[in-house]
Amino acid sequence: MSSSIDLARELQVAIATGKVSIGYKSVKNAVLSGRAKMVVLAANAPPRIRGDLEYYSKIAGTPILVFPGSSLELGAAARKPFKISAIAIVDPGQSEILKLAGHA
Repeated sequence: MSSSIDLARELQVAIATGKVSIGYKSVKNAVLSGRAKMVVLAANAPPRIRGDLEYYSKIAGTPILVFPGSSLELGAAARKPFKISAIAIVDPGQSEILKLAGHA
């Protein structure tokens, strides 16, 4: 199991060098359009959001990684000054974040 430090670091690299979608609606759109390579969910994401994204990700075959912290901590890991319940990795850039979910 990966540590949250590795995940936070790889998330920052993905944001800096790749392409991500932040927030429930854009993550859902990325999953439904097949652009999302992985979804990162905050551990305390609201049940409706978590359920929806797990459902759509399962259909799309998109792996989900649960961030071991709150939405506020996920926001901080992404270096954003707000809560984030979900992030879709569209292009991992130079990060190895997809390996953390067991998919290279």
